[in-house]
Formats: sequence, structure tokens, C-alpha cells
Amino acid sequence: MKRHLLTSIGILILMVSCKQKETQKTEIPEQKPTTELKVETKKKTEEIATPEQYFENDSLLSQLESDLNKIALNSKFDLKTETKTNTHDETITDTINTLTFDKTKIYSYRATNGESIYGAKIENSDFIFLDSIRVGTKKATFENLIKTEFKTDLFKIGNLEQTSIFVFNFENGILKTINYESYLD
Repeated sequence: MKRHLLTSIGILILMVSCKQKETQKTEIPEQKPTTELKVETKKKTEEIATPEQYFENDSLLSQLESDLNKIALNSKFDLKTETKTNTHDETITDTINTLTFDKTKIYSYRATNGESIYGAKIENSDFIFLDSIRVGTKKATFENLIKTEFKTDLFKIGNLEQTSIFVFNFENGILKTINYESYLD
């Protein structure tokens, strides 16, 4: 029985490996020469690449997300809601919430199973992270708090997969903006 099975498998492998592919004819359509006149205005755009530093730290990220959730509960914010059809189930309607205060915006997504913040741009010194970090904080103070030297003015704290990231943008040694980006499906 084993010999018959092995022989059958061997014949099957031989048949599959010997099968030849059919050749296909490729037709190349005749191309007619065309003349095209393009007028372009040359714009000189300069993009300055800002170097960034990424710091992977799940516990620090968790503390920052917790602080952001507490900030979102602040009564200073004005709430704007927008409904959106769920991308996976068209019979479900989800809600996009935008919290706004002065130059600060926090974006959240409310589904049937809960609400999650997926983005934020904080430009006000009213909101504090890690008990002492706010817009206007000196770079050296932040470095001392997390015991890491910043090599750039764009510092990111996130997880391994980079699905949740806080971006701290410094100008002249002062924290100007705190952004939060999170992947939601």
C-alpha cells in the first residue's frame, strides 16, 4: 500500500513538473506618431526635510494617551459631531467628534462599542501632559523628564508598530505643538 501511494505521488509530481506552459502571442498595436505641445510654468518649490527622532516606549505612550483622554473631558471644548457610515457594515452609523478650543483640536471616533481618540493637535499651554509638559515647555525640561537627549526638533513617542504616536515639535528650544496620530480601522 505504501509503495503504491509513493509511486502515485511520484507520478503526480512528475506530471506537474513536466507540464509546459502555452506560449501566448502578444500583439503590439501600431502606434502613430503624435505631436504634443506642453507649456509648463516652472515653480521652484523647496521642501525642507525635518529630521525626526523616534522613541519607542509603550508605558510612556500609555501615560500620554491617558492624559489626552482626560484633556478631552475638559469643559473648555466645543463639540462638533458628524455622522459617518461604518466602513465594514453599512447598516451601522458611526460618529466623528471634533473638540475645539482656541488653537487645539481633538478628533474622536464613536462606534457602537465605544469611543476612541484618533488624532489631536494641541497648540495651547492650557493642557498638561506627564504632569509638567505643555506647549511652551523648554526642550531641556522635557529631556530631563524622560531621560533622553533630543537630537532634533521633531521628537516622536510611540509604540513598536507606530500605530499610536505623539509628535512633539520644538522651535528654538521651546515646545510649539503636540500632535497625536493613531490608526483606527
